Amino acid sequence: MKRRNIVATFVTLGLAAAATTPAMALENEFHGLFSLRYINSNFNRTATTDFGPGDGSYDPSGTTKKQYSANFFEQRARLQYIAKANADLKLVTHFEIDYAYWGNSSYTTGRNQGGAQGADTVNIETKSVYLDFNPCNFINVKMGMQPIADSFKGSIIDSDAAGVLLTGNNFGKFTPSMGYFRFNDTGKRDNVLGHLTSDMLLLDGKYEVSKDLKIGGAYYFFRDGQETGTSFTTTASNAANGVLPDGTLVYPAGTTFATTATSNRNDIKLHVFGLNAEYTAGPLTLNGFAIYETGWFNNDYVNSFAGNLGAKLKAGPGTARMEMLYVSGGSRSAFYSSPGGEHGYYDNEMVILGRDKNAYTTDNSMLDLTGNRGQGQMGVYLGYDLPVTPKLDTAFNVGVAGVTHSTSRKPINIVSGTKNGSNFLGTEVNAEATYKLLEGLSVSFRTAYVFLGGYYKDVALNGTPDDPYDLKLIFKYTF
Repeated sequence: MKRRNIVATFVTLGLAAAATTPAMALENEFHGLFSLRYINSNFNRTATTDFGPGDGSYDPSGTTKKQYSANFFEQRARLQYIAKANADLKLVTHFEIDYAYWGNSSYTTGRNQGGAQGADTVNIETKSVYLDFNPCNFINVKMGMQPIADSFKGSIIDSDAAGVLLTGNNFGKFTPSMGYFRFNDTGKRDNVLGHLTSDMLLLDGKYEVSKDLKIGGAYYFFRDGQETGTSFTTTASNAANGVLPDGTLVYPAGTTFATTATSNRNDIKLHVFGLNAEYTAGPLTLNGFAIYETGWFNNDYVNSFAGNLGAKLKAGPGTARMEMLYVSGGSRSAFYSSPGGEHGYYDNEMVILGRDKNAYTTDNSMLDLTGNRGQGQMGVYLGYDLPVTPKLDTAFNVGVAGVTHSTSRKPINIVSGTKNGSNFLGTEVNAEATYKLLEGLSVSFRTAYVFLGGYYKDVALNGTPDDPYDLKLIFKYTF
C-alpha cells in the first residue's frame, strides 16, 4: 500500500467512525511527526556497534583501530489518531513507519524496511492502541497497549507495553497510580497461556508538599518465567566405558544413546523500591532519585542500587544543567531494568556515551542500558542551553563516565593479554543548534566527539581505537 493511501485510510476510518456514531458527537484528532536525518559517524553503523556486538552497545575489541566513516539517511514518520467521545472517554492510536536507512531494501515486508528504490513495502508498526476513560471523577483508566515511563528519569522503564494503569484524580496534592503490565507470554509452548510470562506490577505516588517541593515514591515488582531456550543431554545405556590416551570415551558394542531435551526458563522475582524529589528555589531547581532492588535473578540474589542528582540553574541568557548518576555493578549488585532494553536515561544529553534523544532505528551508545550489562556506571554531565534568537536555540554538553565494576564484558588489552585496570570509559563533548524554518518545521545540527579512556587502551587489533565521533543533520516536522 502506498504511503499516501495509508494516511488516506486513517482519515477515512476517522470519518467513518464519526458518521456511524449517531448517539454522540465524535471529535477526531490527528497528530504526527516526520523526520529525516543524515548521519556521518565512525561509531554508528560500523563494526564497533551495528555490525559488531549488534545489541546497541559499543565494542571495538577485535576490530581495527581505524573505522571507516559511515554515512546514511534515516527516516521516521509517526501518525496518531484520537477518537474522542467526550472529556471522559477517548481511544488513542499511534503508528510508526521507519526506514532504517535509505537503500536498505525494497518490495519487502517488515519493520524498518523499504528505503530502496521502488519501495512498495508493507512497513507500519503499532506503538500504542488504548482506551483512556474516567469511570468516575476520581479515577482515570488507561487500558491496552500504552506508553509507560517510570518516575526515575526512564532508568527502569520507558516503553510501550500492554497493561492497565489506574491514576487517581481529585485527591488534593496526592496523586496515586497502580498498574499491571505484561511484556511477554510464551505459555503457548506448554499449552498454558499465562504460565511462562514476563510481568510488572506498579505502585506509584506523588505528593506536592508545597509549590516548591514535590516528593514521590514507587514500588515495582518484576516476575519473569519466560522460556529462554532448550538444552540437550545425551546419556548412554551402558555406563561402563574406556578412555583412550587422547581422552576419547570408548563404549562397549551395543551401547545405545538417548538425548533428552530440557526447556530452560527464567526465574526472576525482583522487588524495586524508589524515592524521588524535586525542589525549586528561585532560579535553581534540584531533582534526583534513589533506587534499591532486591530479590532473585535466576540463581543469583540481587542487592543493587542506583542514585541520581540533577540541577538546573537559570544563568545569564540561558540555563545551566548538571546530572550525576551512579549505578551498582557485579554479579549480585547488577542493576535490573525492564527486559528488552526498553528504558533510557536521556537527561545527561549525551550522544555517544549515553543514549541519544534523537535516536531512531539506529540507537547505539557506550552506556545503552542502565545496568550496563552488570558493569554498572557512574558519570557526571554538565550542559548549557542558550537561546540565540526566537528561531535559533543552541545547547552545549560535556560528560565523563566509567563503569563501577569490572566483569567478563570488559575487553582484553591485546598487548598485555589482560584486562585494563582502568574503569574510565571516556569524555564526551557535544553541541547542538536548532533553527525553526517554518511553523512546525525545524532543522538541527548535532555533533559529538568522545576522548576514549583507559578502559579501551589497546583493545583493537592494532592498538587503541580511534576516538569515536558522530554528526547529525536532522529535519523534523510535527503537527
